[in-house]
This record gives sequence, C-alpha cells and structure tokens, in this order.
Amino acid sequence: MNFENINVLKKELDLLGPLPAAAVRNLDEVYRVEWTYNSNAIEGNTLTLLETKLVLEEGLTIGGKKLREHFEVINHSEAISYVQDIVNRHMKYPSLL
Repeated sequence: MNFENINVLKKELDLLGPLPAAAVRNLDEVYRVEWTYNSNAIEGNTLTLLETKLVLEEGLTIGGKKLREHFEVINHSEAISYVQDIVNRHMKYPSLL
C-alpha cells in the first residue's frame, strides 16, 4: 500500500482548515445513524436505516419490532458517545493517558 499518496492528501486536507462546527455536528449525526444501523444489522437487528434514524433522533418505537432491537440501537449510540467523551477528555488533558 502506498502511504505517500495518503500523506499528500492528508496534508492538502489539513490546509483547508477545520470544518465549521455545524458541519461537524451534521457529519456526527449522519455517521452515528449509519454506523449504528450497520453494526446492529450485522448482529441480526431487523430495524431499517430509516427506523434506526427515527429511534435515535425522534425517540420513536417501531411497531412490530422487538424492544431489544430498539435498546441495541440506543445502547450503540450511547457507546459511541462514551468513547467520544473519553477521546475528547484525553485530547484536552493528554497527561491522563
């Protein structure tokens, strides 16, 4: 694998500066739903991508689906938040590593 090309592309991306806060929030929401859906689908969860989005963003329960599947979605999202929180704390206070 040629990492030189990846390094060049990374440097170009870094020159563009940080993304606006609103864009970062939007990306977090989109990828959280997709990551949760895909991870749970691999494990046999039958909620669709749209149903996963509704559970996470609207707090809805989906008729005909098991309560366990709803909790899997919610718990996966909470696990992502937990990991992000740990990462953010270590970035602010590197001596905690």
